[in-house]
Amino acid sequence: MAHGAGSAEWLARSGYPELGEAIVGHPVTRLADGRWFDRWFAGASSEALIVAYADKRAGQKLESMAERFASWEHRYPPEVRAEKARGSWTPETLAAVRRRAEALEARVCDFLGIEPSDVRRLEWSGRALRLARDA
Repeated sequence: MAHGAGSAEWLARSGYPELGEAIVGHPVTRLADGRWFDRWFAGASSEALIVAYADKRAGQKLESMAERFASWEHRYPPEVRAEKARGSWTPETLAAVRRRAEALEARVCDFLGIEPSDVRRLEWSGRALRLARDA
């Protein structure tokens, strides 16, 4: 089962089925499917768009979109991406994924009235993350 669908299913089994729609579209691999992305992007809720955008900006730390893509490209060179994605991550696909991620960023930031450089972790989030890790 795909990561996004599996996460939505896990949430449903855990008693939170209403969160599934916001989670199902978050994996970066969804951006490789242009038809899927176009349908999703046209009808996605604000919550789903924000979750998908947050996924593109947050690794172990908050990164710009360019930093995040550079990190993916470093960790998953073309031959690894091709094997993981069964050959679908050609340079053209990667360029399309980047364009769709940029469209996602523009839409989220536009409706929030912010610039991508305004996105940051709030002061309390470090402490909350440590508490969650230690629980």
